[in-house]
Amino acid sequence: MQIERTALPGIGIGYTLHTVEGRSLGVLHHHGGRRDLLLYAPGDPDTVERSVSLTPAEARELAELLHPVATIDHVPDLEQRAGKLTVAAVPVTAVSPHRGRVLRDVVADVPGVTVVALLRDGRTITAPGPERRLAHGDALLVAGTPEGVGALSRRITPAEP
Repeated sequence: MQIERTALPGIGIGYTLHTVEGRSLGVLHHHGGRRDLLLYAPGDPDTVERSVSLTPAEARELAELLHPVATIDHVPDLEQRAGKLTVAAVPVTAVSPHRGRVLRDVVADVPGVTVVALLRDGRTITAPGPERRLAHGDALLVAGTPEGVGALSRRITPAEP
């Protein structure tokens, strides 16, 4: 898969993704935060067939829908060096039953996992305290056994019924 990034002076940044099926999709990120989703005409990368405008909040929600709910984003280099240690960013999504709960209650009975940091609003909060409340949009940077990390990930971002 190939993604092209193009600066568009006075507008924002355009991203074009070329799928394995030969289709081209685009995301136009406007300076004001609005996102436009673009579907290009087959065989013509300069002609937009359809477009949909999204507010920043709508774009975040759509991103969560496109991201598999129980996916763990691994850090491959660290995982290779550490052997059986798994490092992952576990997202707190809109469907998480643990939004608003304190960290201690969420991780207390999950063995084999340590919360290294909380990623929130572009900031990294290292060694978050047990009273820290989780919020939609947060991600926990965790390290531990593959089983422990998987169990915590399934707890925080359960698969939809």
